[in-house]
Parts: sequence; C-alpha cells; structure tokens
Amino acid sequence: MYNLGIDMGTSTIKMVLTKDGTVVDKKIKKHQGRLMATAAAMLEEIAVDTSDSDKSEAGLFETDFKARVTVTGGNSEVCMQACPQLNLLDDIPAVVDGVKSLVQQAGSIIEIGSQGARFITDVTGVPRFSVNEHCAGGTGSFFEDQMTRLGLKIEDYSAEVAKAREIPTLSGRCAVFAKTDIIHRQQEGVAKQDILLGLCYAMIRNFKAVIVKNLPVKKPVVFCGGVTENTGVIRAICDIFKLGEDELIIPENARYDAAVGAALNKDGFEIDLLELSKLFVAAKSADDFSSGLEPLYLTEGTKLTDPQATHAMPDDGCYIGIDIGSTSTDLVLVAQDGTLIDFWYLRTAGEPENVVRKALKNVRENYGEFNVLGVGITGSGRERLGKMMGADAIRDEITAQAKAAVYYVPDADTVFEIGGQDSKYISLKDGEVADFTMNKICAAGTGSFVEEQSLRMGIPIGEFGNLALQGKNPCDLGERCTVFIETSIASAEGAGVSREDIAAGLCHSIVKNYLHKVVANKPVGKSIVLQGGVDYNPGIVAAFMSAYRDRITVSPVFSISGAIGAAHLAKDAMLNADGTRRKSTFLGVDFPKEEKENAVSSEEIRANRAFYRKAGQFLLEDYDNVCDPSKKTVGVPLSLIMYKFFPLANEFFKNLGFNVLLSDSTNEHTIEAAQASAKGETCYPIKLLYGHMLDLADKGVDYIFMPTIRTIRHVDSKAVHNYACPYMQTAARSIFKTLELEKRGIKLISPVFDFDLGTKSMAVAMLEAGKQLGFAKPRCMVGMLKGAAAVKRFSANVERVGEEFLSNLKPDEKVIVLITRTYNISDPVLNMGIPEILLNKGYKVMTLGNIPGTDIDIADDYPNMYWPFGDHILSGAKIIAHHPNLYPVYITNHGCGPDSLISHMFREEMGDKPYLQIEVDEHFSKVGVITRIEAFLNSISHRLPVEKAADFNMLNVRRHKADIVYKPSKSRKLLLPDAGYYTDCLKVYFDSLGYTAEKSPAFDKEVLNIGRAYMNSKEYLPLPMLLGSILKADTNAGGVDYLVPFNYGSDADGQYARAIRTILDKTGHTGVGIVAPVFEELMNKADDTDMLFRAVLLGDIVYTVPYVRREEFAKKYINAESIKSIENLESVADLAYDECRKHEEQNYIIGNEESPDRQKVLAVVGSPLSVTSLDEGITDKLELRGYRIARMPFAEMMLFMWVDNKMGTVSDKNRLGIMIKRISDELGTYGTFALDIDELLETAKANLDGFQGNNGRYRFAKTVQMGGFADAVIEMSPRYENTAMVLDMRNLSDKTKAPLYNLSLDGDWDEASENRLNSFLYYCR
Repeated sequence: MYNLGIDMGTSTIKMVLTKDGTVVDKKIKKHQGRLMATAAAMLEEIAVDTSDSDKSEAGLFETDFKARVTVTGGNSEVCMQACPQLNLLDDIPAVVDGVKSLVQQAGSIIEIGSQGARFITDVTGVPRFSVNEHCAGGTGSFFEDQMTRLGLKIEDYSAEVAKAREIPTLSGRCAVFAKTDIIHRQQEGVAKQDILLGLCYAMIRNFKAVIVKNLPVKKPVVFCGGVTENTGVIRAICDIFKLGEDELIIPENARYDAAVGAALNKDGFEIDLLELSKLFVAAKSADDFSSGLEPLYLTEGTKLTDPQATHAMPDDGCYIGIDIGSTSTDLVLVAQDGTLIDFWYLRTAGEPENVVRKALKNVRENYGEFNVLGVGITGSGRERLGKMMGADAIRDEITAQAKAAVYYVPDADTVFEIGGQDSKYISLKDGEVADFTMNKICAAGTGSFVEEQSLRMGIPIGEFGNLALQGKNPCDLGERCTVFIETSIASAEGAGVSREDIAAGLCHSIVKNYLHKVVANKPVGKSIVLQGGVDYNPGIVAAFMSAYRDRITVSPVFSISGAIGAAHLAKDAMLNADGTRRKSTFLGVDFPKEEKENAVSSEEIRANRAFYRKAGQFLLEDYDNVCDPSKKTVGVPLSLIMYKFFPLANEFFKNLGFNVLLSDSTNEHTIEAAQASAKGETCYPIKLLYGHMLDLADKGVDYIFMPTIRTIRHVDSKAVHNYACPYMQTAARSIFKTLELEKRGIKLISPVFDFDLGTKSMAVAMLEAGKQLGFAKPRCMVGMLKGAAAVKRFSANVERVGEEFLSNLKPDEKVIVLITRTYNISDPVLNMGIPEILLNKGYKVMTLGNIPGTDIDIADDYPNMYWPFGDHILSGAKIIAHHPNLYPVYITNHGCGPDSLISHMFREEMGDKPYLQIEVDEHFSKVGVITRIEAFLNSISHRLPVEKAADFNMLNVRRHKADIVYKPSKSRKLLLPDAGYYTDCLKVYFDSLGYTAEKSPAFDKEVLNIGRAYMNSKEYLPLPMLLGSILKADTNAGGVDYLVPFNYGSDADGQYARAIRTILDKTGHTGVGIVAPVFEELMNKADDTDMLFRAVLLGDIVYTVPYVRREEFAKKYINAESIKSIENLESVADLAYDECRKHEEQNYIIGNEESPDRQKVLAVVGSPLSVTSLDEGITDKLELRGYRIARMPFAEMMLFMWVDNKMGTVSDKNRLGIMIKRISDELGTYGTFALDIDELLETAKANLDGFQGNNGRYRFAKTVQMGGFADAVIEMSPRYENTAMVLDMRNLSDKTKAPLYNLSLDGDWDEASENRLNSFLYYCR
C-alpha cells in the first residue's frame, strides 16, 4: 500500500510517496500563493510517475492510483477544507517522525524553512520544542530577501560565502531591516561575500536567542529544511552551537522531513490521487475571508505617472538634486524658477557612489557643460558623498521631503512618504517641519513589503496595483511581518479568494501597517501629500484614499520628491542675507574620489565635547585597571546600573584587598557574545549583559559583582514602592546561571539593593556580601562608607557642572538634553553615537543627570508612578518643556515594557515643544539615526529664541493633576472592563452596593483596531483593548467612569490607567473618568472586602463548569443572592460540581487515570485578562475538543497578592482562606485551588524571591502547583510582556512536572498559532 505525505508549506509544497515505509517518489514546488492548483498538479504528476508495474502490483487500473494521504504544514487547513476526510498531522509530530526515520540517533532538530524556524529537543523521548511566531528574522525568506537586494541569486549563496574572509556583525532580527546594516557595511567597504556570511551568523545567533532559549541542545543535531543547502548557515550552526564534525547531521531528504513524517503516519485516508486532485481544483470557500473592507478606487483626476519635465536647459543653468535611497538613487535638474528640467532613476544596488557618478555622467552626455547653480543631496549616503562632491546643501530626507511637498502643495500640513525600506510621517506648520516619525524595527509598511509580496504571489509589480483595483471584496489579511503575511495570503487563496481581492486586501494591509506602526497616534491634518515611489501602485494610493478621501493629494513629483526637495534646499542655501546668490562649491561631474578633509573642530565644539565627557571621567576617576596577580579579582560589568554604582564597587572591593576590573566598553565582541548566548528576546541593554559577563570570564576574574536592583527610591515619589523593571530585578542571577560561569570557577556577588528601605539597606546588603567573602563588619564598613561617598560625589559632580553650564547659556542657544537611563547615554553602542553626532553639529549636549532638581514631586500628575526612572524622565520632561533653551532627545529601548507606556506620558509633557524619540535596537547602521537627528535639528532651528523672565525658575513647571480617582462614585455610571464572567460577577457586586455598573463593549477585533490607532509600538495587548473598549462605548453624554485598577508594579500593567488617561485627554475625552483602585490595597479599602471576595469566587465557580453548560449556569446563578453569603456560594459550588460530574460521566471514563478515554486536564495560568477575555476563544475551543480547562482561580490570586504584600491581618488571611477552602471542598477534584496559600508563597520565595511584576510570583508558584496534577500547563500572557520573559529566564518549565507551553497573545491568533498549540498537545496525550 502506498502512503502519501503532503507538506503544505508557506512558500513550497512537498510531497513524499512511500511504499512499505520506503520513499519511492518525492516532489517539491513553489506555489506562489496558488496552493490548490499547485498541489493538484503535483498529485497528477505523482500518479503519472508511478510505474505501470507498481500499479499492476497494487491491483490498480492505469487511470487509478490510490494512496493513504496525510497532510501537514502551515497551510494544511486548505487541504482539509477541500477534503475533510484527509488525515491531519501537526507540524512538530510530522517533523519529529520524519527525522527519526531519517536519523535514528537524533538528539535535537534545527529545522529552518521559508517562514518557519523550529528547534526540537528530546527527540527520542517526549519532544520539547520552540518555534518562531510572527517574525521571520530566523527563516529562509530572510536570506532570499537579502540576496534579491544584493542582486544575487539564492542558488549562488553557498558559492559566495565560500569566498568570505571575515564575519562582520549584522542584525539578524528583521528580514528587511538587515538591509540597513548591509548598506552600512558596504559603505565601510566590506565585501559582499563577508556580508552574506555575516547574515548567516546573525540569523543563527537570533535563532539561538529567540527560539532555542533555555532548551537543552542534545547531540547529534539534525539540520532540516530548505536552508540546509546554504553552507554559510551550516558553518554558523557549527560555530555558534559548538558542534563537532559528527555532531551536525544533514540527512539526504532534509528538505522533506515533515512530508516523510506525514507519509509514515498509519492513519492516512485512502483516496484516489486523481480524484483528490479534482477536489483540490474545485475547492472554493471564500466566505471566511469576508472583511467589510471597501473596494479600492482612485479619486477622479488622480495621476500616477512620471513627472512632467521640459528636457531643455536654461541659459543660466540649473540646480542638481540627488536622493540616495536604500533601493534607488534619484537625480533631478531644476531650473531657477522651479521648473523640472529632467530626472534619472537608478538602482542603488549597494553602491551609491558609483551610481551617483553614473547619473552625473548621464547628465553631461545629455546636456553637455552647463552652469551648476547649486547642488543638494539627501538620503542614506549624503554626508560622505556630499563632502566628496562639494555639495552646497547636505540635508536629511525629512527636510527634503517636506520641502518638495510644500513647493507643490503650499497648504500641505501632513506628508506620508513610503520608500523602499523607510516610511516617513511629517507634520508641517507654516511650511516647516513641526513633527515627524519614521518606521522603527518592523518594515511591514514599506515599499519592500509590497515588492516582496507581489514577487511571492508571482504578480509583476507593475501589474499589482491595477489588479487590486479590480477586487470586489478585499480580504482582511491583518497587519503582519513582511514575510509572515504570506501565511494569510496562502490561506485566502486556498479558500478560493480571488487574486484581485487578495491584492486589494494586501493594499489595505500595507496602509493599515503604515498608519498604525508609523503614524501611530500622531495628528493627521486636512491636506495630506502622498510621496514616494510606492505611489506608482494605484492600489496603495486608493487604500490611502479609502482612509482619508479627498484630504489626499498625490504629489506630481512623488517618485522623485526627495531629490526635488534637495534641489530646492540647494537653491535656498545659495541665497545670501543681502539677496545676492553665492557661487556653488560643486567640484564637478568627475569629483575627486577622496572625501574633503574636515576643518579642524572649532574651539566651541571642543569645549562642548569636554563638558559632555566629564560625567564619564567622574565615573572612572579613581579606577585603575592594573591587576596585582597575587590578589583575587572582582569583575564588574560596565553595564546597566553599574554606570552609576561603579564607584561604590570600586572603593568597596579595593578596600577589601581585591583587584577591581571592569569589562570592556560594549564593542562588536560584546555584541557577538551576547547574541550567541542570550536566552529570549529581552531589551537590548539586558541582552548585552551576557556579553559583558562573558568578557569578564575570559579575563579570568574570580568574582563578578552585579547587584540585583529591586527598588530605587525617588525622593518625592508617593508610590508605595519604587520598583526597578522586571529584568533589573532578576537579570544578574538569571544570566549568570544561564552562562554556567560557576563551572568556570567564578562566583557571583549579587546583593539585593532595596532603596525603598533607605540607603541603610544598601549598606546592609554590601556588608552581607563582604561577610560571604570572609570579611568582618568593621573591615567592610570602611569600604562601604568610601563607596557610598564616591557615588554621592559622582552624582553631585555631574549635577554641579550642569548647573554651571545652564547658568552661562545665551538667550538664543539651543541645548540638547539626552533623556534616558544612564546606561543608554554612557554605553557607546546603546547611545548609537547620538552624543557625538550632536556635538559634531555644533550643539551643546547635556544629560538628564546634569539638570538640577529632577527629583521634583510629580505625584499628583502621575499617581502610582512606581518606576523611579519614569519619575526621573517625566520630571526632566517637565523642566525641559518649561526651559526655553532646552530640547530633548528621548532614547527608548525596543522591547521595554515601561518605555512603551512612559513614551505616551512624555509626549503629553512636551506639548507643542518639538522633541526627538529614538528607539534603540540591534541594527548597527547609524543612517536612520542621523536622518532623524538632522530633521529634528532642522525643526528646532526655526523656533525663535525666547527670553527668560527675570524671575525665571526652572523648577516652576507646568502641573496638570491627573483626573484619576481611587474609588467610584455612586452618582456616575461605572463601566467595567471585559474579563469574561468575572465582569458579570463584579457588576453584581457593585450593583449590590448601590453603584450603577455596566459592562463595557466586549474585547474583539473592532475594539482592538480602535485602540491600536493610538499606540506607539510594543504596548501589551490589554492596553489597546481597554482603550478601544472605552472609545467604542457611548461616553459622549458624560458622567461615565471606567474601571482600570492600578497595582504596585513593576511591569507595565499597573500603569495602564495613567496611559489611558493621557490618551483620553489628548483625544478630547476629558469627561470620561478613570477609577483606579490599587489592586493590592483592596483588602483594606474595598467597600465590602468579603462580598468582593465572594463575587470573585463566584467567577471561579462559573469557570469550573464545562463550557457547553457554562453560559446557562452563569445566567442562572450570577446574581446578588449568590454572593450574599458564603453559604449561598457553597450551594452554587455544589451545583457546579454536579454539572462537572454529569458532563464527565456522559463523555469520559472516570476514576481510571491510565485510561486513554479519561478527560485530559489542561491547566491555564497567566495574567488575568489573558486567561479570560483576551484568549481569542482558545480555551473554549479546547473544551469543545474534550479537554477540561483548569483555570487559575482569581480569588486565590487576590489572596496571594494581599498576603504577599502584607495587607490586612492574620485574621483576614485566615477568614478569606477558609472561604476558599469551603468552596474548594464543594468543587472537589474540579476545583483548582491550592491546599494552602502558604504552599504557593513558599514556592514563590524559593524561586522568585522578592520579585514584583504582573503577579509573576503567583504565576510561577501556581504553574508549579497545577503542573502537579494537570496533563499540561498553558501559560498565557501578552506578547512582549517582560514578566513572562523573566519567568522563562528563571526556567519555569524545568520546575513544572507537566509539559509547559508559553502562549503569547497579541490579537493575531491564526492557523499557524493553532498548529503550534496542537503540536504541543499531541505530545501531552
């Protein structure tokens, strides 16, 4: 009998035919989105290929060919829709079974395909695995995209990397943004071959950090997937995973592993392959993709053609404008009166200098010698080339685009510009740049996005837009990574959606991506100018018009707008103050190959540099890196908080007789070591700590000193505690353990600094560290006092020079203040060279630490601001907004939960004053940073100086007390956020107390889209959902409050209320009140704590009832009577038990734990909203499939938090604990309560002592407890949540007996997500 395995991949389809377990045929084809047509053709080929003798032997007629068919892969669902009887095997089991048949001794599997990247370990036992989610940074498409950009064929990759001599450091995070680093390296003269090898290493480092994380790498490792043909990747895997020659195996059928696994499955559905082919061809089921998106059309009169040019050179000559883009280079000739004479468009191909020279020669060939009135240059290579050619105006792209927009549309107030790799938003006021932003780490809203998707769909880019205009019902493809949207496209095609509707849906997606990820919450005016080469695509222009109607004008020079703007800027630059025009400094078409030498820096610039560098000198003024070999050495990572506390460590350990040695400043070796060793996608500063610790280990230190920072007291803070972020509370120990440095004989010294308890606590912690090293208290005390004095002296010196600096400012001087954490300023990689760029442009630069008085009291404006650095940043923002000479550059970190919320508040503080926000991440090119800085400096250059009043006090800042209350009012309507049935129970509680409570609109896609329109970047999913729910509710009548509880911190969830207040005020919803009781304080401050507790217990009871009976049960028993007393609640719990028992008796075997027919139990733990209203129906679907979902009980979570934070009395704890026990007894085995709350507290203390963040201690302890009885545990959290990453870094999975699956939520659950979960459940049987 024949078996056929079909692997429906995201870019290719693989089929493997076996007979008696032996592969007899295999095929692979790219489907370009035409899944069913391609699969049908392949089935016919297999039927024809099989020899007549084989058919005869199988008893088949010539036209028949039957096989048992099993499908797998990311797009397998389209096959199931065409033929539901087919056997479906999830991805991971298919890969594991296939690899085990190919390599019996396999220990681990690395599988990298076009979009999928997987790591599987424990292959011979119960496999554990991790896969990429919604980023393609570690997949085959990553390489294909880069090769296309470099003008090379993917088939030549191996031959090219064989010629490589070095391995440059590049970013492997984003498939499109790696291009930025490629350009940067090419401009440095790095060979293409080296760059290609660098990409291999970047991708595998990213794979190891983001996918492998804490999973053990068991040898031998089997490498499978399409990328196995890339020898550069093979080399990188061997180096980064430290694999010997025999420890990496690439089997013969490495590209077919999943198809082989599917073919070997015994449950295949027997069907004639030609009949199956016909079913595939006939498959049509487009209903699932109806979206409500409107068809695309262009406004009448819209022209998307090349600009009109005269092709006639005026007698007095012309201006030359040049725009060097990542994809193309444009050159224009513009007459004195602004007329366009001619233009050229050339592919940059990574060689901007050669392309510019070629374009200039084209000009000379066409027009001969002529008078050059001036030359302006913009784009990524402008500085170097501009100086080489003697350009008159070297300007950033933002300024150039704005200039072009205003010239052709004088009343323009907004510019949307989409280039090949960059997207820009520009706000204009009186014809000048007032605000701007560019795309950050994701390139989903750029020209590359369009080009790559049309390429994958097999549609010529020139035809794509017109095809989109023909779509009648555009499908909603969501907002996805440039590579991963292909999954949605393939699913739509497989469901029978027309190519026209897919193309139209893709245009809508591109515009939504741009508006949500680039424009975000910036204001959009009434006169919007569209610019950029993407405007040649009528589908995208029509999608913008669908969003903004007649507010959109397409620039008549959209394709060359940057170069046009540069030419006009050159024209402005040639005008002298007296109205005359100066002579151009252009050095001619054959300009020299050497860059003109810069003039020696002026005395003022040297003085500015000297001032700026004083802080670094203060930090290290008593440091001597010479080590005495007779002494032991304490290594200190020059990282994170040590940029402030190094003087303490230096004095303390020197006094005890140790050498003190700093790690090197962050460099490429630090970065490479960090990328190769990091576990998980943390923020960049935390990731770099891996590299710094390894640097110290390589230097041979005996100890590493890195304190654990729990709290940092801000002088005027009114928050109960002032927490460091989740990472800072755990990084030192987690990273030291991950790196296994103890095995190298190194010990970690990591005292816990708890500054909320006063500076005395730091002294106690340091004295305890000294005691562990064998030193008595008196000896340690001397060093402690010296160290404390050194830290105080350092801070005072930094602030003192700032005071002196500010007192000597002239009225017209503009000073740039870098606002960020200390390490972002001082670390040469984290600061992206920003200080030097600013200093080189002649600006005075200072830091937040230089500004005196930034510890001002802002508690009324920001109640419960529990991040001390948040307090510090926002205090500084107030001072800078108030001071006429100061302008901020605000540096944030990609992946930082606190930054995602503070940035909203920072914007509120700055008001109309311009500022620049730069997000730091792992790409190395400074091109984008320079563009942003130059545009910002240009925007502030137009602001007139403001004379300070004689009595000016820089601390007399603007105050705006936040309209947030801690307790609801009975005279106002109270909207309750969607938390599933818990919301219904809370409504009963509030109604019983005389409040008017209503449920707010349920969390759904519409609500999410409303909220996302006001987000900046990586905000956790609950924030846009909560905001969207408020905005969707009818709040115009006033008198409405929304319940959004605060908590003590330290993750972002406790600041949702303040961030929502900021956005509501900004959008004119000032009448909506925010009620934000502090969650931990409800024990003492709730109107009726016991009734509240019973209401939450009622929710726990309702969620115990099986899904099919739950809604009816909830309607019957969620009422005031149920929560009136614990006795009433016990009765409800008893009824819930009956419902559970009845359901189990009717459907499952009871009492036999070994029976395959017993009901399997899945425990669900996570952040509260994640396990209820944000789970996208996942738990309901699992219950319908027969699993019993055992949710963490919210009442227990509340009691844990109250006791953990020492709220109430022992009597309160016992009383509420007895309530839990009484309900638990009634629910019996269907309840999920721990036997004793102290058991959970002990587990938390043993594994996550002192940690504070999004209830992480409870989640850790509860996962461990529930893992003791459940078949598996699912930990649900918002994507990007820092606390979830901390739990993973603390090896939660190793502490949990049952298999653990980390499920991150961001409102984009799809087939691939379901496939991953199903693969996990497959091994939990």
